[in-house]
Amino acid sequence: MTMTAALLVTLAGGMWLLQTGTAATTEASTTAVRTVTQDGAARWQALLQRAPDNRYALAQLGLARLAAARVSADPALYTQAQAAFDQVLAVDPRQIDALIGQGMLALARHDFAGALVWAERAAAVNPRRVDVLGIRVDGLVELGRYDEAVAAAQAMVDLRPGLEAYARISYLRELHGEIDGAIAAMQAAVDAGVPGEERTLWCQVQLGRLYAGRGDLDRAAATFNAALATAPTYLKAEAELALVDAARGNITQASARLAPVVEQLPIPTYVIALGDLYHAEGDEAAAKAQYELARALQQLNAAAGMDVDLELARFLADHGDADQRTEAVQLARRAYATRATIHTADVLAWALYRNGDAYAAWPLMEEALRLGTQDAHLHLRAADVARAADLPLIADDHALTAYTINPTLKPRQ
Repeated sequence: MTMTAALLVTLAGGMWLLQTGTAATTEASTTAVRTVTQDGAARWQALLQRAPDNRYALAQLGLARLAAARVSADPALYTQAQAAFDQVLAVDPRQIDALIGQGMLALARHDFAGALVWAERAAAVNPRRVDVLGIRVDGLVELGRYDEAVAAAQAMVDLRPGLEAYARISYLRELHGEIDGAIAAMQAAVDAGVPGEERTLWCQVQLGRLYAGRGDLDRAAATFNAALATAPTYLKAEAELALVDAARGNITQASARLAPVVEQLPIPTYVIALGDLYHAEGDEAAAKAQYELARALQQLNAAAGMDVDLELARFLADHGDADQRTEAVQLARRAYATRATIHTADVLAWALYRNGDAYAAWPLMEEALRLGTQDAHLHLRAADVARAADLPLIADDHALTAYTINPTLKPRQ
């Protein structure tokens, strides 16, 4: 997609942040992440024991299961959430919270077209629910319909400026290469959130990652530590601190910090990162164990109804043998066929390159760069693909861009 003039004005001029919401403020929790999962599920289960036909309570129980899955990365909770939503909608097809829950579940399972269908059904019941617009923004982004996603995000701000809208604006700005604007929007999201709540902590982690992506490791670490100051058990912030350690060259410290996180929160991204750290330390047996765990986790995710083609393709392209790299191309082609985004184009290009077909990879890599995304790793991959496709000047340009974006980026070995 090419950016329209209107979008350029919006992104460069910061129009999305002219309206500001009133930040909700409460005393921050200093002992644990505060989410609806801590007492929400038990509360709704207790209510359902007294009133088993309470459709609202059942829908809320499903939403609590989804929130728990977000924190714990347990894919079985998706099945439990779906059972609750299905039960509600079988009796009341217009129950708004169950419709929204189905949309959120579809997003979690990477069924982005399905998420849009659920958003449309929910909007038919109540078009002024901001979470309905949020589902629509996320689905449109993940289907590569970026102009429509921008319009939907603007509608979110117009309806209710706040954390949900600002976080999505930040991501759209990031995709379009507006890192300063992305940081400003994510900071606005953090400021609009309740300290200690999981969604606020998540925004703090995303803010720290934006800083890390441009090589500002001190500010990134400070942001992650700020999240941990309000919620010492928030493992995602601890994991990101480990990645900051790695970026600083402290590999042993990074693996020591990340290993206990992975034991408690085995998210494939962090499991693979730990494997890479072990590989950098020369412990190939430990690295292999983490890579095998990552693939097993993706198989569990797939069994729970999640589409993991894209994630598995990236993993196999980077860590697989010759046969698995061929499988990576097949998986990436399948993902690209269903959602032609800059990310699916990037993964397919990389899989083709790793499979020895740089000439087929390069047009896809150009497609992955079409929004002007300022991602150092993306430009470094583009440099590798261009060089293999006999485009040395273009390769040099992308390598320079990568190290300009993030001066702390380590050269490929």
